[in-house]
Amino acid sequence: MTETASACALLSREETARWLQTYDRYLILCHAHPDGDTLGAAMGLRGLLRHMGKTAHVICASPVPYRLSFITEERQSLLLEQIPGTFLWDKVISVDVASPSLMGAYTVPFGEERHVDLAIDHHGTNTLFAKEACIDGTLAACAELVFDLGREIFGWNDTDRIMPADIAVPLYAGLNTDSGSFKYGAVTPETHHRAAAMLASMRAEGIEHAKIAERLYGSRPLSQVMAAKAAYENLRFFCDNRVSLVTFTPETMKKYKLADDDIDDIVNLIRGIQGVRVAVHIKPRGEGVYKLSLRCEQGFNVAQIAGQFGGGGHTCAAGCTIEDTAENVEAAIVSAIGAALDAADAASGEPTEAQA
Repeated sequence: MTETASACALLSREETARWLQTYDRYLILCHAHPDGDTLGAAMGLRGLLRHMGKTAHVICASPVPYRLSFITEERQSLLLEQIPGTFLWDKVISVDVASPSLMGAYTVPFGEERHVDLAIDHHGTNTLFAKEACIDGTLAACAELVFDLGREIFGWNDTDRIMPADIAVPLYAGLNTDSGSFKYGAVTPETHHRAAAMLASMRAEGIEHAKIAERLYGSRPLSQVMAAKAAYENLRFFCDNRVSLVTFTPETMKKYKLADDDIDDIVNLIRGIQGVRVAVHIKPRGEGVYKLSLRCEQGFNVAQIAGQFGGGGHTCAAGCTIEDTAENVEAAIVSAIGAALDAADAASGEPTEAQA
């Protein structure tokens, strides 16, 4: 165990496994506007704890999107008030939460420093807000870290000691989605070994991987198609076409009758354009508040850019929240990205936009 300057104790996998065995009742906290990884890691951890004989419940401040609700046993709401009133937790664990500001409505009851007992996360930009933390910023998904904890406790593998499917399915969904279907740079041979163990578990219980993939990627509602249409209609390019940007204002959301979960994947849609090095999706989060999702090619670092605005994330996938008008938010982020691109080009000997 090591202590940081902010008094958050950093735990190894082995120490975290022992910590999980120490208590009996756990509350597991996801980040708001949940993705497959925070839900998958949380539900996988819940299953792990229950197989240890513990009691655990998962909460999230935002609704669960339909395409991910198979992870949560088809529940699209995981609110604190839905937990039985007789449940009194011993410890609170956050999963895939890099900062208290990402907890949404639960920032107030749980987001103050040290109110979370243990943070399990794969973001190198984690603000170390919890009392203790198990963090590995090299992993493609937080689900990998939860898998490792299960392997540490039960010795699960893909041959003679297969994990239960109620743990494997959510962990596989989290790993698949956060790794970009195994496309992102953080994917390693060990990532695939973990995935193999999850697939072996599902196969042993007759669960078809193809059906999970279909739910995740193959059955988009019409509203998400309309979101993609709106994105292409509003798509703009900056910095000599190296930056793609789409802004969804409240007016855009109303015009196309869109909900938050309809636009979650837009940033990846506009990232896959030839010549684009950085993609930016700006979406409303209240009056004069915008959430920015950033994606980039290998060799660039959008986490540093997000950090300039109080955000963070991974090298190639990051985000932040800015309070201002949409026009000012666009100008600020494009300016920051342009400066970073020019600096990167200068360091590599490539001509900058100003020199070209």
